[in-house]
Amino acid sequence: MSLLRELEQRLESLFEGFFTRQFKSGVQPVEIAKKLSREMDANRTISVKKVYVPNHYTIFVGAEDLEKLRPFAKTLISELQSFLVAHAKKEGYELVGRTFIELNQQTKLSLGEFSIESSLESRDSVVIEPPDGTTIMKPAGRTSAKQAFLVRSGRGGTTKTLLTGQKIGVGRAPDNDIVVADANVSRHHARIEHLGAKYVLQDLGSTNGTFVNGAKVEEQSLKEGDVVVVGKTKLHFRREQRV
Repeated sequence: MSLLRELEQRLESLFEGFFTRQFKSGVQPVEIAKKLSREMDANRTISVKKVYVPNHYTIFVGAEDLEKLRPFAKTLISELQSFLVAHAKKEGYELVGRTFIELNQQTKLSLGEFSIESSLESRDSVVIEPPDGTTIMKPAGRTSAKQAFLVRSGRGGTTKTLLTGQKIGVGRAPDNDIVVADANVSRHHARIEHLGAKYVLQDLGSTNGTFVNGAKVEEQSLKEGDVVVVGKTKLHFRREQRV
């Protein structure tokens, strides 16, 4: 049985047909689940050994749909969270911390319309129940640490690699953490070291050199927006912080 069908049966069991009677012209919970899974699939982040996916999802609905969802929002959100965790496990994705969801109103949305936004955040979550009765899953604490990525664009699309570990090898050989299929790149071309809050790029005696923003370097601390060139391949260094 599919995960979506299991979710649908659980919801029907919990609310004894309430969804079928009340949501003929409104937001369908199973449709929300479908879009949540698509949102997860579309926002994968590839690291050296794992594929990370967002763990924070915001569902936006119109005022009329929010009013219908409010009485059982807490249970619905819990079921949707369980569904996402199961989907991630099935696809082999890595979740950082808890998966949490918040349900918000967006006035421009009409009955039956909804949208979803997602982000990857390293933090725990708690349940907050505002005075109006809306159930929202909110982060308990935020971290100031920035995540670092190398972004590479090519004919096959854009690859966003999360930099994890203390030392990240870059080169043509398959034992590198970041493998660059470029004949102009040495087998073990360069290394990025994570030193505290800094990421330091080091050339490993490569044949054609390592460049940052057009300048040849032996060792260079990387900052947001730097363009690293190895061989004929450009790697854009990015730092992201959730606020």
